[in-house]
Parts: sequence; structure tokens; C-alpha cells
Amino acid sequence: MHHRAARLSYNAPDNTATSQHEFIAQAAAMAPRAAEALSLPGAGPVTDSGTLLSNNTPSSPYSQGLNGVQQVDNYLFINILLAAFLGVLAATLIYRWLHMLNAHLRLLLTMGAGKLQDQRYWMYNHGSFWPSVKKNLLYAPLGKTRHNREVQLSKAISVGTLPSRFHTLLLGLYLATNVGYCLALTWRRENEFSVIAQLRGRTGSLAAFNLIPTVLFALRNNPLIPITRVSYDTFNLLHRWCARVVVLETILHTICWAVNIYESGGMKQIHVSLATSTSYQWGMVATCALAAVFVSAFGPVRHAFYETFLNLHRLLVLLGLIGVYVHLEKANLPQLPYVQLAFAFWACEWAWRTLRILYHNVSRQHGITKVTVEALPGEACRVTFDLSRPWRWQPGCHVHAYLPAFALWSSHPFSIAWAGNRPRAAPLVMEMEKMPSINPSLANTASDRPSLTTRDSTFTRKSFLGVPTIATIAEATHRPENANIALARDAAVTTVSLVMRARTGMTRKLYDTAAASPTGTITTWGAIEGPYGGHESMASYGTVLLFAGGVGITHCVGYVHHLLLQCQAGTSSTHKIVLVWSVPNTEALEWVRVWMDQILKMEGRREVLRIQLFVTKPRHRGEVISNTGSVQMFPGRCNPKTIVEKEMGERIGAMGVTVCGPGAFSDSVRAAVREVVTEGAVDFVEEAFTY
Repeated sequence: MHHRAARLSYNAPDNTATSQHEFIAQAAAMAPRAAEALSLPGAGPVTDSGTLLSNNTPSSPYSQGLNGVQQVDNYLFINILLAAFLGVLAATLIYRWLHMLNAHLRLLLTMGAGKLQDQRYWMYNHGSFWPSVKKNLLYAPLGKTRHNREVQLSKAISVGTLPSRFHTLLLGLYLATNVGYCLALTWRRENEFSVIAQLRGRTGSLAAFNLIPTVLFALRNNPLIPITRVSYDTFNLLHRWCARVVVLETILHTICWAVNIYESGGMKQIHVSLATSTSYQWGMVATCALAAVFVSAFGPVRHAFYETFLNLHRLLVLLGLIGVYVHLEKANLPQLPYVQLAFAFWACEWAWRTLRILYHNVSRQHGITKVTVEALPGEACRVTFDLSRPWRWQPGCHVHAYLPAFALWSSHPFSIAWAGNRPRAAPLVMEMEKMPSINPSLANTASDRPSLTTRDSTFTRKSFLGVPTIATIAEATHRPENANIALARDAAVTTVSLVMRARTGMTRKLYDTAAASPTGTITTWGAIEGPYGGHESMASYGTVLLFAGGVGITHCVGYVHHLLLQCQAGTSSTHKIVLVWSVPNTEALEWVRVWMDQILKMEGRREVLRIQLFVTKPRHRGEVISNTGSVQMFPGRCNPKTIVEKEMGERIGAMGVTVCGPGAFSDSVRAAVREVVTEGAVDFVEEAFTY
């Protein structure tokens, strides 16, 4: 009743002898008391409002403090927004748990069973609703096909990627609710400046609250990622849009404050308010810092100078958060707990990340993690981290690699190509000198340059294509007979290998340094952080279809080997694995040859695994050797639609499809899966690193 009376008296006309300004000030002062009666956080008088030169203008009562600000309504809309976030989280958890339950039951009932006869039930959809949802919402791009293919204004200017249809719907609802809450004002007020004050309070409250998901969604160790099994790439998309909302609401909040202050005394009043209020000063600092974040995060700028953007981004965000914190703390505003929670998330994540990096990469017995970098054909490097402590691994995961000698404190994400354990003893120097390097830069002439098809070398042997190739230093020194990829969740992993394609920045510098080395190999020190991702196990599918484009093969190799190991142990439902790899030329085959040769030697591999290689830019016809066995090579581009349709008709049980590669390639695989998702039980998983 007290709150209701306060609202009624606030909007009542002035029928007393009291002046209009005094009445409005008295009525507005009742709003904080109403909030205090409801035990809202941060209740109390607003402080540090600066000096007001005149109290005789219509805007003066609404230039300071909470006069005109309806805090109860602000909390109402924030609670609705919080309930919406929790509702989406609950729906995601229910979906994930049902998906996991179905996969687990499928695995239990078909594990180690026969082929078609025991998995026939799981081949088909048992209803039309859910396949339609997957085709038209969950797997659907925003338009017809484009999703992860970058939108480019020119060859040098990239805007970014488009969200999926489901993400667009989710973001649209989020944006619409924020706009609606900002417009839900008491427009029929006699004093227009009170409406501006109300908008100032609404936008400030929403901006402070939206800082929480903005910071949380940006964290690599976001606790929602393992709980919901939603990729970091998705959370990063949500982070960017939450941040845009925060910045726009912050700017609008500052404009509303400036309008009322200006109407009270012009630019002189603005200068006096900023000079006499620490809260206003830091609020302006926060606005400027967040506006700078908004401009620097514009797609073309972010993509053109990503490493510079990332470091500048963190500094500006930190400055902005400090500014918001001081602004709220000095003024004793009730939104302070929101910023404190955002700071707590960020600080805890950084502390956890630092401790985990130090634990896995620094030890008294083995010192700091050692890194071996080997230059490969096709301008790539094989980078092997010899960890200081055992590490947990699972197929499909990725790590962030730190190489301070090449990128200082910056880190970059890479899929794990291979993980295993090996003896700590280093190879003898004399043994290494006997082994020739494959580094093309060492050859002075074309005739002296080592080739994948060299036949007269003393150190040649059969590759996974059946073509003799030169043994590499990494193979000779990093693959003893007892080395093997670790099973998922095996705590004995001591080496992690990545393949880094030379682009710009760190990867280019790394490749150039290794290629210039006399042996084509260098050693340095570094660290890895992770693992991240790898939430999708493919072991419950009777048929697994793996698409890789270029260096995306690193995402698939671990899956192939792990599934074969599970097939041998009888702990997998998989009876058919098809690996499709599209590469620009045959030089790229060297990137994973060491590991693929081990896979092709595995017992029972021929009955399960089939490999299709597509060379898009062969140098001559004889370069592509088309075998008729389980490994086949084709010139030209891969057509995912043809492959998916063929495998769909010959599938065993449910089929899982995953892809990792360039955006256009991934989009074509997505489109192919959507065409058949209503014809049988098919799931689609995409591994992507968008930024």
C-alpha cells in the first residue's frame, strides 16, 4: 500500500499551494523509501551528485539522484530478464539431457553388437516433429546456405559471419525485450524531464545488469559450457551482442543525464557537475571506454588487427568496468552488486586459468613445458608440447597455445591432432643428425628438393597413400614403438601435438623460423591451456561421417583413432567410419601422415574405416593416385551432398556427421545434412572458431 500510494501521489496533479518543484521533489523522494520498504539492495540516499548551480529550472529536480527514477519498475524488468535467461538455460539443459540420454541408451543397446540387424531401430526417426525442428531451426542458417562463410566487403575486408536461424531468434528476443523495457516509461507526465530521468534510470539499470552475461559469456572457462555442452563459439556470439546492448544502453544513459544537466544550466552546469562529482567523472570514463570498445570491435577492424584488438579490448573493458564500479560506489547506487558479480566472474576465471596453466606446464621434476616445432610442406608446422605433468584428453577438443618467444602472452586456439605419452629421454644428437629433413627450403634446386614421392631415399617407406615418403624428424624422434594416442579421460597424456598453418602473426613467424633452421626443426618453451570442447562423443553412432577441410583434419584424426580403439575393445556402436578430407594439394598430406600411418596399421581397420581425399588444386594429373582400396584420392572439389546422400542410403544405425574446415566448406556440409535429416536419424556437429 505504501508503494501504491507513492506512485499515485507521484502522478497526481498539483492542487495544493505548494510549488510544483517542491511537490515533485517530495513525491520523487518517496520512490527510494518505497524501494527501501521492499528491502531492495543498495537502498539509501544517493551521494556525490555534484554541485547544482540552479534549482529553479524544470529539469533541476531530475538532474541528480533518483528523482524521477522508478526503481521498483527497474527491478521488475531486471527480474523478468533474469527469469528469461534462466528459462533459456533450463530449456537448454533439458534438451541436452534428453540428447545425452538417447545417445547413452543407443550406446548401451548397440555396443559391440552386430551390424545392420542390431541397429535397424536406431536408423530411423520415430516422429516428424523433432527432425523438422532440426532441419528448419537448429541446423538452419539464417538464410539459405551461408552461416560460417565470412561476409566480405572485399578480399581484404571481412565483416564476420552470420548467426544461425535459432541464434537469430534468440538474439532477436533479447534485443526486443531490452528495447521494450527501455520504452516502458510513464510517458504522460506533466514534466518531460521526469520522463528523461526515468529513461536514464532504466537504461543505467539494464546496462549494469547486462554486464553480467556479457562478462560471463566471454570467459573461456565459463561454467555454463560444460554444464550445457554448448560451444564457446556460441557463447562468444552471445557475448558480442550482449556487449553491444550494454554499450548502447550506457551511451543512452549518459545522454539522458547530459540533457537534464544541460537544461539546468547549459554547458557550464555540465562542467561543474563533472568537476565536483567523482561518480560522474568515472561514469564518463566508463562511457568513453565502452564506446571505444564498440568502435574497435567493428568487424573489419577486429578481423584486420585481431591480436592488437584483443589486447586493447581487454584493457578498455577493464577500464570501463572500473569506471562503472566507481560511478556506482561513489553515488551509493543499488546496481553496484551487478558489477561486483561481473568482476567476481572475471577474477575467478583468470585465477583458475592461471593456476591450471601453471599446474600442467610447470613442475619441479620436468621444468617448463618443452615445445618442438617442425616445418612441414604446405607452409605448416607440427608443434608438439612435451608437458610437465600428465594431462586429460578427449577427442574433438582444442587448446589455447602459448609460445612467448613468438607471441609474448597471446594465445591462439588449435584443435588437438594427436595426444599420447612417450619416454622423457631425449633422442641422441648423433641420431638426429643422421635423419634428413623434409624442409623444402633446405634444397637449393628443384631436383634436390625432397618430395612425397621420392623413391631413391635410404629413409623412405610406405605412407598411408601407398606412396614411399621420407621419414621426418618428428616421426623418428617423437614416435617410439610404445607411443599411442590416449583413450578419452586417460590421465597419462604427456604429449600434445598440433598442426599450425602459417597465416599471419604468430603462425607465420613460427613457420619462417622453423623453415630457416638447418634441420627444419626448432625447440622452444611454451604452455597449453585446456582442453576445451570435445563435448560430443561419436561412439553411439553406427555410422560416423567426418568432413575436414585443410588443417581441419586435426579435429578428425583423434576421433578416427579413438573410435577404432573402441571398436577393438567392443565399447562402441560404430561399425562404419568415413573420413572425407579436402586439401589444396598433396603437400598437405604430410601434415598428418605420421599419425595416419599408425591408424592404417590398426587391427580391423579395413572393415570399419574408409578415407576419401579430394585434391582441389593438383599440379598435374599424375599427382593424384586413385586407389581402389579403403583409401581413395580424387582430383577436384568435394561434393558433400553426394557423399552424405550415398552414406545415408548405406548407413548402419544412426549417423553422426561432424565437420571442421573453412566456412564455405562447413556450410555445404550443413546444407547436405539438412537435406537428409528428415529421412533418418542424423545428428550434425560443427567445430568452428569464429572471432
